[in-house]
Amino acid sequence: MCRLLSTGTVRPLGRMRGASNETLLATVTGAVASDEPQRTVRAVLKTRAGERPLHDFPTGTLSLREVAAHRLSAHLGLDVVPPTVWRDDIGAGASLQVYVESDPTAREPVVLVAEDAVDDGLAPVLRAVLSDGTDVVLAHELTPDVRALALFDVLINNADRKGGHVLCGAWEFTDGAPPRVALHAIDNGLSFHAEPKLRTVLWGFAGSPLTAQERALIERVRDDDLVPVLGDVLAAAEIDALTERATALLRNGILPLPDADRSLVPWPPL
Repeated sequence: MCRLLSTGTVRPLGRMRGASNETLLATVTGAVASDEPQRTVRAVLKTRAGERPLHDFPTGTLSLREVAAHRLSAHLGLDVVPPTVWRDDIGAGASLQVYVESDPTAREPVVLVAEDAVDDGLAPVLRAVLSDGTDVVLAHELTPDVRALALFDVLINNADRKGGHVLCGAWEFTDGAPPRVALHAIDNGLSFHAEPKLRTVLWGFAGSPLTAQERALIERVRDDDLVPVLGDVLAAAEIDALTERATALLRNGILPLPDADRSLVPWPPL
């Protein structure tokens, strides 16, 4: 899919509502492999020129961080971030990510529910009151897939993991085969900052000991040379900080607890 996104013909369709930066729905027509016929897929296009400047992230880098998140996810074998590539041939540059179709029959990973509906399979994160006065709880599932994403967000220092950025759906559709429905993380542009920035709705695993499998994955982040993977989309200091976060995780042995001196949950959380 990355080959199709990197070499295919891009046709923007229109702006996607609700995004703070320029985010366009597009189609991409090309081939997944040189010996395969062309096909058209939907994709999300985020232009460097359309980014809204932020005081704490370098200007013009958010779409590059989208690419970095996919590359690290793929490098670690997590495949939680949909295929995402960088296109120099679109304006001043843009990220292009295959579009994830949500599965309407799947249980949502992050939900707003009544307090009495929070069962053993859900972790409450915060309580809120809706505009009509209804008391609700924001909660997330306690599944292995959600836990893997929570760990990934700690590693990439995600400053904006909203509930709406966690999708249960599919991006690969092949004739004659059912789509592979899985957990996918989108909107990863506010990540990889060198300073602590973690803001997420996935706090339900905080303080729990790392498993042997998680330690092995984190050791790869600490020990692998990530410059060939990330060096053209992140600053050297940001790659060093990623390695340092992995080292700290292994030293502490747990998924981190919330810091008391800064904002912990993005706003809005969904």
